[in-house]
Amino acid sequence: MKKLEVKIWAVLAAVFAVLGGACLTWEPIRFGAAFLGTLAVGCTGEAFMVAFAEKYPLCRRVAVLGRALFGLFLASFVGIQTLIVSGEQADPEVYEADYVLVLGAHIYPDRPSAALQSRLDVAADLLEQNPDATLVLCGGQGPDENMPEAHMMRDYLIEQGVPESCLLIEDESNNTIQNIANAKAEFDLAGKKTAVITNEFHLARARRLMDQAGLDAYGLPAPTPYLSLRLVSHLREYCSTLGLILTGRYF
Repeated sequence: MKKLEVKIWAVLAAVFAVLGGACLTWEPIRFGAAFLGTLAVGCTGEAFMVAFAEKYPLCRRVAVLGRALFGLFLASFVGIQTLIVSGEQADPEVYEADYVLVLGAHIYPDRPSAALQSRLDVAADLLEQNPDATLVLCGGQGPDENMPEAHMMRDYLIEQGVPESCLLIEDESNNTIQNIANAKAEFDLAGKKTAVITNEFHLARARRLMDQAGLDAYGLPAPTPYLSLRLVSHLREYCSTLGLILTGRYF
């Protein structure tokens, strides 16, 4: 039985290591290397603890703790992924909103990232169905970005034929909480009909934060391109959502 358990932990470690290594091949999914690499290290350590559990009491205690922590991880991962997936649907009220927040994401020197471009394309399509809406483009300048995300978002939408008069710029924020708080304060959105556009994996958390900010929390998902990016984005969103839950800022 002990040999079987050691083998299971070793196989898990190998699978996580291979998948994590694959994530190193493309910069947008390198977060997956850190996430899966951590799991690989943990499973490797657990294999050693189980292997030496009979010989060393400390290893036996650490092995028990390791099983408990891995079980908690699995339970939290399944629960949070359920929250994420259940929040990926579109709300019809978006098409009646007066102000629609379009949340920023990473940009390159000459273009939006694929995930951000998807958000912008959905926002442009929304204006065709709700031409009276105003888009609030949210995103400051990251340490490796050559301009605020909101500025590139504006330029992209104008190139797609969106009138600049339909756009408002919030360019000081560094995360989703700041996106929403700054937009609400700068453009006096309290009491207005509001909605949010972001990628589908991010929508449940964005809705929750919109609601906590006192804004209408209707959402419209933008599809995340590329399967690998979508899967790694779910890993990142798990960490972000878990952080909010553990600090009492989600429910």
